[in-house]
Amino acid sequence: MKKQIWQGALPLLSLLLLLTAWSTAAETPAPASEAASPIIEEKPEKDPIEGIVVPARQSSMSFLLGGNIAEVFIAEGDVVKEGQPLLRLSTPELDSQLRAAEAALAVQEADLQYWRIHRGRKPPERKWLAEDRVDAAQASVETALASQSQQILLAPYAATVITLDTAANEVVGAYEPTLLLADLKNLRVETTNLNERDVVNLQVGQGALVYVEALDKEFHGTVSAIAPLADDNNSNITYTLTIELDELPDTLRWGMSTTIDFESN
Repeated sequence: MKKQIWQGALPLLSLLLLLTAWSTAAETPAPASEAASPIIEEKPEKDPIEGIVVPARQSSMSFLLGGNIAEVFIAEGDVVKEGQPLLRLSTPELDSQLRAAEAALAVQEADLQYWRIHRGRKPPERKWLAEDRVDAAQASVETALASQSQQILLAPYAATVITLDTAANEVVGAYEPTLLLADLKNLRVETTNLNERDVVNLQVGQGALVYVEALDKEFHGTVSAIAPLADDNNSNITYTLTIELDELPDTLRWGMSTTIDFESN
């Protein structure tokens, strides 16, 4: 009888032990997971400010009127002085106008001379009229000379002839480019990708370090100008900033690429 009771109690005892083990496991807190490391977002590197070496001055030269090229006084690569003749047009019409104006002036001067010497008792108004006619004829000569001066193209400043796009006996039109001049003795650097967020932190007189890639050398310079108007470069708003270099090596050339670091104010 006792054996039967004991055997009947075994399943109940097993169930109680199982429930006790489950309750203990449920109350035991799970080990805390390791704290997650904070995620640090790296800021994208700013694009370097780039520039290009350019001449201080450059000019595309053209005539104010069309005609045949009569003379070419220069060649590509020549160094010219300010006021030096570069090209001359053949302008027979302007030459004729000048000769006619000079002839008319000679007639009026002779008439004035007559009224000065042989006026006699005649009214002085005739002499005054002759003087006015001389003044008008002199003005016509000056106008003809100014027009004739347009047949010669003069260098506006000391420079180097970069390209020559015409030759003797060729026909050129008014305002048609004939040659390119540049002042290669005074080179400077202009930025090519200075955006609107960076330009507000820069000012004229600020120092800069300019690395010239072709020379593998760095040069110090100073900001001399900042364009007041933005350039619309493929929908990117950029500003042209100019840097004057403290040193201009002989190996520096127009068009060389640079990267620029600006000094803090």
